[in-house]
Amino acid sequence: MRGSAKRLFSVSLLLVALLLPARGWAQEETLTPREQALLNTVQALEKRMGELEKEVATLKKAQPVPQSEAQPASNSASKEEPKDGMSQKSVEERVAQLEEDKKGSLKPVWQDGLRVESPDGQFKLQVGGKLFVDWTWFSQDAVLKESVYDEQNGTQIRMGALDLRGQIYQDILYRIEYDFAGNNGPTGFLDAFVGMKNIPYAGTLTIGHFKEPFSLEELTSDTYTTFMERSLPNVFAPARNTGVMLNNAHFGEPGRERLAWAAGVFRRTDNWSSENDANENEGSSVTARVTGLPWYAEDGRRLLHLGVAYSHREPNGGATNRYQLQSWPENRMTGFHWVTTEGYKTFRLQDARAENADLFGLETALVCGPFSLQGEYTHDSVDTTFDSHRAFSGYYAQAGWFLTGENRPYENATGVFGRVKPKKNFAWGKGAGAWELGLRYSYIDLDDGGVRGGKETNYTAGVNWFLNPNVRVMLNYTIASIDHDLYEGDIDILQTRFQVDF
Repeated sequence: MRGSAKRLFSVSLLLVALLLPARGWAQEETLTPREQALLNTVQALEKRMGELEKEVATLKKAQPVPQSEAQPASNSASKEEPKDGMSQKSVEERVAQLEEDKKGSLKPVWQDGLRVESPDGQFKLQVGGKLFVDWTWFSQDAVLKESVYDEQNGTQIRMGALDLRGQIYQDILYRIEYDFAGNNGPTGFLDAFVGMKNIPYAGTLTIGHFKEPFSLEELTSDTYTTFMERSLPNVFAPARNTGVMLNNAHFGEPGRERLAWAAGVFRRTDNWSSENDANENEGSSVTARVTGLPWYAEDGRRLLHLGVAYSHREPNGGATNRYQLQSWPENRMTGFHWVTTEGYKTFRLQDARAENADLFGLETALVCGPFSLQGEYTHDSVDTTFDSHRAFSGYYAQAGWFLTGENRPYENATGVFGRVKPKKNFAWGKGAGAWELGLRYSYIDLDDGGVRGGKETNYTAGVNWFLNPNVRVMLNYTIASIDHDLYEGDIDILQTRFQVDF
């Protein structure tokens, strides 16, 4: 019995040394399925070893061995121990053989999506997708409907995308995301890039087509935003372009960093990869963002986020390469840009010929358990050829409250918000999922000098029902107040979304 206890103890130690991550379980908030399985195995072995030790102790009490015979018995046991084929050496060889046999095999698991990973962690693949089905109803003032544009109720597939991402040989990462819907712009690639991580001091290098590091709201995935559409000032955010970027996070163990930064150089190719990306006159930009957490407690359930971003843009001043600002009224089924710098000739930004632009962004967010606040201010300073210097700006503030007690999860490495996971997934008679209420105020001003783009103020109320981490139903009601030199009035917008993402 003593030999069996030793063997079990050796196996448990060997499994821990070979297979568990370097960080202790106590330091991790959640374990991967593989880590949890290993933990269960080790705990079972420890429990069995304890039982065997108790049995040995009981046998010793029942049959005491004379001192004169103890040594020979011990020698005999040690000589006979290898006969059962479970010596320390044989155990190590068998574990090593099992590890060798596993090399090259892939294990699929479901963790908020389909994930495939090699046993040694060198290769990873995540297969994901998004499906947004939207319905919209408009009610607008008669003056806007009759003299400007009559908005039409309807429905659309707002997004239908497939997403592949992962790593190759541990340090090389990649992502390919393709949108089939065409209602977020032309069909085509969204994110498409390769990168290298774990670079000393520099962190991660990314090359390809992806979002420039500007704006908390823009960089937070649309699958995780509180409202169906981003706020009015989002028109200033550069979104996706083709470029090269470095980013890193500091001051804290992985997953709990307190400072994050990103900086890159980009060519202006718009939000979607297309044949226009080869145009040498498309212009360029340099963009950077820094975020910090002066307050961080309870593993992110309570935090204060502060951030600043800057982008210098050179659109080259060409008539065919217009620098323009066109805002949606927080709905993508509208057929008219009510506030835009490109509305009427001689009053357009393209007529002034933008030479360069400087974007400044300030952002903040507060999370106190189920309650959250978020806000941003953006200023766009534009130098033009024919109309001197022009400036435009916008801001928003929003509040959210989880009725069921969840909180907005924060991704420390990139300074954005992530996926909400209900405390109890929806199931008839078992769980209600997660429920969140939201309010938002947003404002944009595109009037300055000879450029008359108009002003708009929006008030939005929303309800989110998270059935589980991958399914959400959204309902938003927006009052859009438009103030343009040529027209003014209100538009009421009721919209709902049925969302699946993984």
